[in-house]
Amino acid sequence: MPKYFEATTMLFKAQGPLLERTTDTLKAVGGRFGMSEQAVEACVKDQALLDKLTADQKFAFDELKVDATPTFFINGERLKGAMAFEELDKKLASLLKR
Repeated sequence: MPKYFEATTMLFKAQGPLLERTTDTLKAVGGRFGMSEQAVEACVKDQALLDKLTADQKFAFDELKVDATPTFFINGERLKGAMAFEELDKKLASLLKR
């Protein structure tokens, strides 16, 4: 599994600590994948990156009306909130038959 997916999986599993001790948790996860504490600090303090993330979040909320996680868009239809795999599979399968 590529490092990106391993790191993302770790971050999802550490959501509590990530919210409570964000920088420390990022340093721990980053360190496991070869990032120095200084590299993590540089990312956390990168204002241009933070501004981009804020702009993306604002666009998603204001323009796309994304207000739940997860939210999927399938052929322009917004599906929000958790759903069973079977439900998502059924929606996708019906599109593949066309």
